Amino acid sequence: YAKHRRTLKEHFPEGWSPPRKISREAMENLRMLHSHSPDTFTTPALADRFKISPEAVRRILRSKWTPSKE
Repeated sequence: YAKHRRTLKEHFPEGWSPPRKISREAMENLRMLHSHSPDTFTTPALADRFKISPEAVRRILRSKWTPSKE
């Protein structure tokens, strides 16, 4: 864990702030594509398809957060 944090700090000294943000609907679509066919829709393939960085794709796929119903 500590090694991973150091690596992230080296790559993103000001913290993580993606240059291009995608909508909630696009995030759900990205997760659905990956869950249906992870061999076809790899992280680099999804990054190219949605025009975001591979790091952003990894973060979206790892995230389990959903907005509240309120």
